[in-house]
Order: sequence, then C-alpha cells, then structure tokens
Amino acid sequence: MSGLKVPIQEIIEGNREAEWRRAGVPEADIEFSRKTGMDASDVHALRKFSTSGILVVVRCPKVTARAHHGVFPPKPMAVKDKPEAKGKQGRTGSSGLVVTQDHSIYVSDYDLMCIWRLEASGPVKVFASAAHGKARGRWPREAQATVKAINGRLESKFQHGCQDDFDNPDNRGLKRDDQFAAFYDGVSEFLPSQAEYRHFYEKQHGLKPWPYSEDGSYRVGTTKAWTGSSGA
Repeated sequence: MSGLKVPIQEIIEGNREAEWRRAGVPEADIEFSRKTGMDASDVHALRKFSTSGILVVVRCPKVTARAHHGVFPPKPMAVKDKPEAKGKQGRTGSSGLVVTQDHSIYVSDYDLMCIWRLEASGPVKVFASAAHGKARGRWPREAQATVKAINGRLESKFQHGCQDDFDNPDNRGLKRDDQFAAFYDGVSEFLPSQAEYRHFYEKQHGLKPWPYSEDGSYRVGTTKAWTGSSGA
C-alpha cells in the first residue's frame, strides 16, 4: 500500500491556519493570506487599522512565506543572500526564506508602498521616507507615528519607509511579477499586477501623481507634488 505524501509546506501552512483560527482570525483574512503570502493575523491587523481612515498598500512577499511570519524575523534591507537565491544579494528563495552566510534565517518581508490619510476633502499623503531622496534619515512625525502604530500590531514588521516616497534613482521601481495588498476602510484588496496597482491608485482612489513610468521605473521628482520639494 503506497501512502500519499503531503508536501511539508502544506503541513506547515495547515498548522499555521489552525493557529490563526484558534486565535480568532476570520476565515476571509486566512483566505487573503493564501493569495498574498502575508501572515493572516497581519492581514487582520492591517484591515482593522485601516478603519481609522488610513490607506496602506504593501508589496506582497513570496506566497510560501505565509507560514513563516512570526517564526523567523522579516528580512532586513542589508541582509546578505544565500546559495538558494542564485547568488543575488537580497533575493528570497522559493521557500520564502533567506539564509545568510552566517546562517541567520529571515522571512520574505512586506515592502511598504504607500500610506494615505483618507479625509472628506480627499486623500492626504503620509510621506514615509527621508527628505530629499536620501536612503536614510528622519521621517516626518506623522509617518513615524503611523508606522510605529502599525508595527505594534504586526508579526512581520515593516523594515523601511514607503517605496513610492523614495525619490532616488536607486528606487527599484515595479517589477513584472510584483503583487500588492491594499487595506482601506476595513477592506483588504488583492492587486495582482502593476496595472492593477496603478488603477487602484489613480482611478479607484484618486491618489496622485502615479510615481512610476510605463516600464515600471521610478519617476524621480514625484515627491515634489506631495512635499513641495524632493523630500519632506
């Protein structure tokens, strides 16, 4: 009699889903985590946080990462890569994990794309990046307070500011296989492509200006429309 072999990833994910259910995470948030690779409790936390009038968009991690949030820390910006990642620094393997040369293990992180405050008069940008396109530096107070409040609720915390706000030629831009998760008014919405993200940004919510070119590269100078200068 030949037994059926269940992939270890499915076993791990099944165990995590059972944990989420015991913790009271709604089934819809667990289903959303299957699409996005996010921890279901983080999906729930972000969705609930968005009821405060805050819109948040994140770039999704590897789908296989969903079982590892809260078990391993999120991948920091300066992490060195592992052999599985084909020798490219900062890349995550098919497991959703990164193992560094010193054998530290990190999970594929959530990249914070943008934060907006939704007001009756229209959306207001919460600028979360260093001033003048610098890679490091202090953020405006509102951004600091907002990200701190969000991170206090997450298993996998945000590691850096908003990519949409990083007004620098080194901004990675959008890649063809990028997928996104948006949270607003207590709703979670999966955006499976760059085109869907742009539609959400411009047409659905009137967030302007769109900071990327047709090929996905970042349009340096975009932040002037939000801050009056290239930075806050």
